Amino acid sequence: MNIYIKVGSITNAQRGQKLLRMHGYKSQIKKSENQSAVDGCGYALLFESDSDEPIKLLEKNKIDVRGVERK
Repeated sequence: MNIYIKVGSITNAQRGQKLLRMHGYKSQIKKSENQSAVDGCGYALLFESDSDEPIKLLEKNKIDVRGVERK
């Protein structure tokens, strides 16, 4: 399952991508689709996982998760 996590800024996206890579998840940084005011600069991480572990990992490491979509 594809997971699309809105993180707001390019800095958080880069930090999140590095963290996910360290835990074996390959991700891509994307400009957010359908941005709203709460999305900040509008960046997201896109990766595949059937688990919520990566989301919890980002939150535990103080990456500002602003939204999660499963596609």
